[in-house]
Amino acid sequence: MDTLSTAPTSHGGLIFPLDMFRPTVLAAVIAELLLGKVRNILDATLEISRHPTSPLALARIRGSVVGDDPAEFWRTNPDIALAASQAVPRQCFVYYVRTGPNRREGFLVAQRGQALAADDSDRDATGQHWPVTRLVDQLRISVGDLANGFPGGPRIELSLMEPTGNDQNLLMTLVGQPPGGDAGEEDLDDMGEEPSPPPPPSRGGGLTQGFSAPPPSSAGAPGAASQPAKAPAKGPQISAAEDAKRRASERAAELQELQARSESAAKSLKYVEDERGLVVLVPVELSETSVLSNYMVPVVESSLPDGLPGSLLKTLTGRSIDFAVKVEFFSEVFVDAQPLNRPKFEERAREIDLGGTKVKALEVLAPRLGVGTLLRLGSTNVFVSRRPDAPLPAEQLLSLLKS
Repeated sequence: MDTLSTAPTSHGGLIFPLDMFRPTVLAAVIAELLLGKVRNILDATLEISRHPTSPLALARIRGSVVGDDPAEFWRTNPDIALAASQAVPRQCFVYYVRTGPNRREGFLVAQRGQALAADDSDRDATGQHWPVTRLVDQLRISVGDLANGFPGGPRIELSLMEPTGNDQNLLMTLVGQPPGGDAGEEDLDDMGEEPSPPPPPSRGGGLTQGFSAPPPSSAGAPGAASQPAKAPAKGPQISAAEDAKRRASERAAELQELQARSESAAKSLKYVEDERGLVVLVPVELSETSVLSNYMVPVVESSLPDGLPGSLLKTLTGRSIDFAVKVEFFSEVFVDAQPLNRPKFEERAREIDLGGTKVKALEVLAPRLGVGTLLRLGSTNVFVSRRPDAPLPAEQLLSLLKS
């Protein structure tokens, strides 16, 4: 975690995993959105830099359109993330940080044009819950890395008014290889597949899924590649066939990863039976809805989800199965059709007795899963797919809240 400088700073931008994408398309999408808001982008450029040791890209807008407070620009234009998420293969984050007396931090994560989660805070007396500070801890980078634009890493720059160039050469520059070399599109498809040191242990899927893969072996010394690259005027673009091939490969990899995560979770289940049915403690994150939905069964009929012993089928038939899971960010759940934040939770939550321990509880909506209860003890949150007025297994939920 960064020790923030006493000198106030303001910065923001887009963070996304470096993968096969078209820099010119990303720039054009952002330009179109800003022009639609009647913004002056005559002098605006999009600078994209890669972290020197991680496969993360940071896109920042330069020019008068941003104004004197970049954090405020990105805070008030979160739809840039929605547009940009349709031009990059995976999730992307819009983030903003302002330090000093008017400190504020926040982010919005989007994928395929949809907002998945958001968090924003302008006050935190404990200093432990600033959204971006916690986010960069998960990404294993620092707030200083973002503020300085990934110093030491390769970078490219495109005009937003005329976002033209050779996407292949631009991407090669970000990878750390000289543009215009012998490497072709097939080499780009293989980017990052060569062996490299393993990353730190991952917590599985979630908001930062896909952000912590090891960097490609070609990402060596940045050298001249760390200077902004001038986009060539013309050149062959990445073909539609190659793009379709990449997307099919990504989809197959996603399905394979989902299967592996489901199998891993099924081997580590804990559960408790009560008068309503079963509550399963699933060792994944709330955003892994494809895994969690298996353990949300309104009425058990002829089979049980993977990982549960068949001997339970007879006693559970006609009853329900619910799940409980730890939650990292308030914004992973919704209240009143808006991402939850800490002030709203403190205002709306009520204190309940859970096995002799006082905890705070609030009925919330988990996207793509449904209504449930968010429980909080200290700084730990747990979501259980039962409403607050339903029976809650105290011992098991407290074990999660205290872990």
